[in-house]
Amino acid sequence: MGYTFENRELIMEAVTHASFSNENSLSACNERLEFLGDAVLELCVSEILYHQYPLDSEGDLSERRASIVCEDSLGSWARHIDLREILRLGKGLSRSGGKDQPVICADAAEALFGAVFLDGGFEAARNVIDRFFRYIVAVNGVVPRNPKAQLQETMESMGYGKPEYSLSRQSGPPHAPVFVVTVSSSGRVIGEGEGRTIREAERKAAEMGLVSFRDQ
Repeated sequence: MGYTFENRELIMEAVTHASFSNENSLSACNERLEFLGDAVLELCVSEILYHQYPLDSEGDLSERRASIVCEDSLGSWARHIDLREILRLGKGLSRSGGKDQPVICADAAEALFGAVFLDGGFEAARNVIDRFFRYIVAVNGVVPRNPKAQLQETMESMGYGKPEYSLSRQSGPPHAPVFVVTVSSSGRVIGEGEGRTIREAERKAAEMGLVSFRDQ
């Protein structure tokens, strides 16, 4: 990822899932670093987009950021740098393929950004996140559009009006909730998405909605 840690304990914490911590009676896991890394990531990506797209409106910049700061992009980058190979998971989660779960990889990637920020400061984190940004752009060819915006444009161009999103259910513990959101057109469900945040679930529901319209 282009960074060498001074404090090796930070990277160990960044790759330690709560399941491993609980099984081994450790005092820390990567959830606090994930919280910090999420904030650092949003700030850095916002700055990059602000300078790269000087003519974009606030709404356009928000859409671009949402397409970069998402589970799919973070999980893809985590696989690219082989982060999942050093994740420390509980035995049960490891046996059930936890290292291949995008949400676990994405959480660890955010924790890694937080660890770099604490270890080397803002500029170090900015450099690592710039590498992440360039990788996502290289994979997609461009900064990917937010599927929610794409779905709305598609529906409005076909005379269906705006999509309607609704939270259908929520599960999981308070510290790691899972949300399921549906998106509808004229009362008909056209997509469903699951995510660790409502925004992530809406994005995935919109992706399914786009597929539904393409198949018409």
